[in-house]
Amino acid sequence: MNPPLNRPAPDASANHLKSLPWVLILLGSLLLASQFLNSGQGPQAALKWYESSGLRQLEWNNYLSWLRFNGNAEQAKTLEQTLASGNSHAYAPALFSPQFVADSEKRARDFWSQDQITQWKTLREQVPEQLAQSPQYRWGLPAAEPRPSRFFTAPFTGGPLWLTLLALLFLALIAPRLERQLGGGRILVIWLAGSLLSGAGYLLGVGIGQPPLTGAAPALMALLGAATVLSRQPITLSLPARQGDAKTVQLPFWSLAVLPLVLLVAITLAQSPMIAQLAAGLAAALGGALLALLLQPHGTQQSLSETPSAPLNPEVQQRLSHGWDALGKLESETAERHFREVLASEPHQFDALTGLFTAQLSQRPLPQDWHQTADTLFNVTTTEPGQATQIAHLWKQYRQQQCDPLPEATLWQLVTTLTQAKHFQQAEQLAMQHAEYSDEKERRKNALRYLREALRKEGLSHRAEALPQ
Repeated sequence: MNPPLNRPAPDASANHLKSLPWVLILLGSLLLASQFLNSGQGPQAALKWYESSGLRQLEWNNYLSWLRFNGNAEQAKTLEQTLASGNSHAYAPALFSPQFVADSEKRARDFWSQDQITQWKTLREQVPEQLAQSPQYRWGLPAAEPRPSRFFTAPFTGGPLWLTLLALLFLALIAPRLERQLGGGRILVIWLAGSLLSGAGYLLGVGIGQPPLTGAAPALMALLGAATVLSRQPITLSLPARQGDAKTVQLPFWSLAVLPLVLLVAITLAQSPMIAQLAAGLAAALGGALLALLLQPHGTQQSLSETPSAPLNPEVQQRLSHGWDALGKLESETAERHFREVLASEPHQFDALTGLFTAQLSQRPLPQDWHQTADTLFNVTTTEPGQATQIAHLWKQYRQQQCDPLPEATLWQLVTTLTQAKHFQQAEQLAMQHAEYSDEKERRKNALRYLREALRKEGLSHRAEALPQ
């Protein structure tokens, strides 16, 4: 007897593990770790050093005078007001101003003694080292002289812990569906774009002397925006109820838009400057939404990935478990009875169909209706990761039995399913056998198009071109 391919105990858990959004789990873990390993909260080491080392006493008044002399009196006034309010980030423009440093080197003798010049140069040489020890200025986005790398690394600086946890909670709610819709590679592209766009949006609203961008939440707005525009199906939530039964609640697809709106409000109110934070979140959300529309998979693949899977009824789950247990004990007729009980109420239940197929295959001689079971199973549109691979293995077993040919509509569905399982050679052979003389024009067209697109994505354009038109 061939071993069952879809027994709930081992296979269901394995499929569940494979279906987890591993890319988003890894990303969320890294962002959460940075919250504790690279916290941007509290006094910044570089600013404290600037005040205590003597560098502020030497150059701060000169810097304000230099701003006024160069027509930036308003900026000097703003920095003085910022400093008077207790915000030491006002010192940041002086730290990040190579023009001021260059000008001071030329005119140092006008306002410093030789000992002060030596002291100033010594302290200035220590600035890069001090900045390297200051999280916000190492990873964040300063108001002056932004470096491109800081657009991408600002999310790895810890912002307010509650805001980071809120953003990751919202991400967890949409993670499985979003990663099924886009795939890991597109997820990373959108998140990197969100990091860049949140930094650019922050620059649009940040003022001189205000703190640089920090925290994971603004960049994650890109993924929430992507999930919102890709939402096409109602959102199903399972809520606990009495007597252990789960209560299912369906929300309209547009309700997903509440998540980015709530997070955007939290980002804006959590930290100052509010306008800059709002611009950062908006830029990331809109950019992520646009990128998702451009990068989303098209055709059959998209429609399959968006199909939600309904939770199993406890009674159905129990019958399935009894069926697979009986099959494991080689009691194929008992197993067949349990699987048929499930199919009586849910004729296209995937686990029950694969179980019935396997139970009938283990009987000798084969039951007369095994061919009908195979026809129903192979005509299923797969909606879960791993289902296509299971059907590909069962199709191989079916062919080994040299049974009657399946209806043409089922064979074209098999072409699509084998393509999803990346069994391209079997899909091509099946397509070639039936492409020339086909009464299923629409199914033929869709299956061949799907197979052709998959081959091109795998770099097999020569095989794609060889398929019938």
